[in-house]
Amino acid sequence: MNAPHRPAGPYRVEYTETAAAVRDALPAERQGQLAKGLRVLARDPYHKASAPIGPDEDSRKAMVADSLLIEYGVLRGVMVVVVVSVLDDMAFIADDED
Repeated sequence: MNAPHRPAGPYRVEYTETAAAVRDALPAERQGQLAKGLRVLARDPYHKASAPIGPDEDSRKAMVADSLLIEYGVLRGVMVVVVVSVLDDMAFIADDED
């Protein structure tokens, strides 16, 4: 079985409007953390610290910085960031015991 074709070199990173709005609302320091994580992924979107979402290897998720989770798709040299989730100050169900 042949390995899937993956372009060499950095992938171009694009954002959906929704993901870009979350990115733009982050404080400058957090935007920098996001950008740094995406630079690493742009070199290898299938990085060992990322994981597929479902059966499709090209739909993926990764924690790109402390409490910053992204979901993205990979297609012909382009990474499309679909979701940026900020997990700061999350409440956990287990914390809500009566």
